[in-house]
Amino acid sequence: MNRAIAGCAFIAGLLMLAGACSDSTAPPVTVPPSQLNVIQLPTTHPALLADSVQFWAVKGHDSEGALQFADQEDFVRLRIKANSLNALPNGTPIATGDSVLITIKATGDSVLFALEPSGLTFNAAEPARLKISYGEVGDDFNHDGSVTQVDSTLRNQLAIYRQPSPGTAFTKITTSIDNDESLEEIEAKLTGFSRYAISY
Repeated sequence: MNRAIAGCAFIAGLLMLAGACSDSTAPPVTVPPSQLNVIQLPTTHPALLADSVQFWAVKGHDSEGALQFADQEDFVRLRIKANSLNALPNGTPIATGDSVLITIKATGDSVLFALEPSGLTFNAAEPARLKISYGEVGDDFNHDGSVTQVDSTLRNQLAIYRQPSPGTAFTKITTSIDNDESLEEIEAKLTGFSRYAISY
């Protein structure tokens, strides 16, 4: 299994500091892929149990799936509430009782990952919830080989960025983060599927 996955799938990539959220009144922040500082998992990170996971989401029932490390700690967890499913990628509404096969896929060494089927949409009043753990990244966020005050500053700038498809620009989404050393998680509410990464 590609260890890069660990960062990847969940990835790519991916997430903001404790209590910090984007300003909904401000214009969206977009970044070209070449300029996005996606955080990386170190080569010593625990292996993932699998490069990808799948689970069925059923309209009318809560469901969830997670990418986990070999020690069974979560890397990425996706929760879908009973009324979250809205429409298939082709625009067909999802009725109560209908099911959709969900995939969480690692895409490399960076904390970048893909949620599929791409284009699936969720109810804005009851969005899906994406939670990513960045504890395995360590404290050297700029990957310069040393931990300094710069890294502490970058930790507080972490956010989740969304990429509609490979090669397109990333857009910063509203994120909440918990920098407690026992958690080190970042979370976002999703209204649709695409690629996501944690960056600063």
